[in-house]
Formats: sequence, structure tokens, C-alpha cells
Amino acid sequence: MKILNLLCAFIVIAGLNMNKSQAQTKQPAAITFKSAANLPYPLTWTTSVTDGTYIYTISGYKGFGGFSSEVLKYDPQVNKWSVLANMGGNRIQTAAAYVPATGKIYVMGGIGGLGGSRGASQIFQGVQTVDVKTGKVENLHILNPMASTYGSAVEWNNKIYIFGGTRDGKRTLNSLYQFDPQTAKFTQLADMPESLQAAGAVVDGVIYTFGGFDAFTKRQSYSINAYDIKSNTWKKMGKLPEFLAANSVSACGDKVFVVGGYDDEDFIGYYDTKANQFVKLKSNMEQRRATASAVYNNYLFVFGGSTRFKAFRSSTLQTTQVANVAPFLNNSASK
Repeated sequence: MKILNLLCAFIVIAGLNMNKSQAQTKQPAAITFKSAANLPYPLTWTTSVTDGTYIYTISGYKGFGGFSSEVLKYDPQVNKWSVLANMGGNRIQTAAAYVPATGKIYVMGGIGGLGGSRGASQIFQGVQTVDVKTGKVENLHILNPMASTYGSAVEWNNKIYIFGGTRDGKRTLNSLYQFDPQTAKFTQLADMPESLQAAGAVVDGVIYTFGGFDAFTKRQSYSINAYDIKSNTWKKMGKLPEFLAANSVSACGDKVFVVGGYDDEDFIGYYDTKANQFVKLKSNMEQRRATASAVYNNYLFVFGGSTRFKAFRSSTLQTTQVANVAPFLNNSASK
């Protein structure tokens, strides 16, 4: 029965085509997740991107299984994970973004080390690319001025914006840089309002960040900040309903979904960029922190992460869950 239900769910995903007349005017206060294919192994402190057809995770920590240097590829149409590439070495807490013009994932920062020991590791200072068609990995031999762990990256108009994170010595950054894949150059932009390991997503040329953590002061944030790419300015938009860190974010249409948290592993909600309003949701989502997420065809996929509620077992999660977010959208969103 579970297999039948899952098959039906993915048939719906493949054929979903919601238009404005179908959009609900009264948005529900709860979101329901169903199980999807497990990751090949437990994985946390990973990074996720999507090219609109597939979802990818980049390296991470496998719990008792050690570190991963692999790029995993998930096909929502057939509900299957596979290995796309091996980046070499071991790295966690990277920042990554997919650039349509080059067909590549750009990977920056993160704690890396050939020995797989965090104590002997150092922050990766360069830039690597992964071709999503061939799986070819390339080192660009470029020094990344924003090299950090737990930084974030987003893509807009084929340029990458990388922000926040923590350097060696627990010095948390408020820097923002633009990276142009065509010229392979970094440009420093306006600083963030706070120094944070902050998760972010871009909607209509505006980068939104949600909460975050300052590793130096041990402080969590509840701020919602916005950066306008065109004007190169930051603005404080409001507050989350609670302090939040180790969360994941994914944009769909004019909404940004925020998933998981260090203290509140049940946390899930969305930010309406048009109304400047955050709505916290009830859900049956498995408890997660340091998880990854991505949106495909109006479906929110959440995978991996860790939890402090698995006594006597590895806290690193292998599960994938999926929820239909179309009821929360004002209009049909693209992939």
C-alpha cells in the first residue's frame, strides 16, 4: 500500500499544472509530508541545489559512516537517488549554487580534509565546479575571499551571491560577494546587517535570509533580512516567530519555505515576500536540524539532517520527505 501511495504521489508531481484559477484563497495552516526514496546513506551538513529537473546534494557528514565527498543526484520523476560525481577529499557545510548558463554547480567553502577528521580539517579556499550532465569535477584555482563554513550561496541572472558563514577561529562574517562565472571574478557588495551563518533564497532579484547563528557570540537570530541586488542595499523585513539556526530554505514562486532548526527540529513555515508575512505551519515532518531542502514542480523535498531524539542510534538521517506546497501559492510556480 505504501508503494502504491508513493507511486500515485509522483504521478501527481509529473502532471501537476496548477493555474491561477486553481489557487486557493484561504491558505491552510498545516502541511502534510509523505515518504520518498531514502538517500543512499545518512547525510547531514550537506548542501542542496536544483537545476529544475534534478535535485543535488554536495558532500556532507554520514554520521558513523564518516564523511562524504560525493555529489548525489535525485530524480523526482522516478523517485531515485544516484551518485553523479566524487569531488575528492571530504567536506561539510559548503555553499553551492547552480548556474544555468554554464550547466554547472559551483561549490565554495566548507570544512575539508583528506583525513576525514574535523580536528585536522581546514576551510576550503578555492572554487570547484560540477558539470550536471557529465559529472566532471573541475578546480578553478581561484581564491575565494568569502571562504567560510556554513556560508550560503544563491544564483540570480547567472551570477552567484555568497554570504555569511564562519571563518577559522569562530569569526562569523557579515560579508556578501558576487561571483561571475564568466569572468571568474569576485566583487564585494554591501555587508549584511548581522554577522551570521544564515540560510537564504532569492525571489525576484531579492535575497532573503532567515535567522542564523553567530559562532563567536553563540547567538541565534530571528531576523528576516532582505538584500536588493539591483540597489545593493539590505533591509530588515521583520522577525521569525522564534530564534532559528541550522535551518534550510527553498523558494517557490513568491514564497520561501523555512525547514528545521537547531533547537526546534519541528519548525516549518513560509515567508510571503509580497505580504511581508511569515506563517508557521503544523506538520508531520520528521524532526530535523542541519537538513537540506529543494522545491521541484511545486513540491517541497526535505532530506537528511540530524536529530537529537534518536537515542542509542546515529542521529544522522537518511530519510527523504515530500509535501505539496501548491495550496500555499498565489499562482503557479515554475520548477
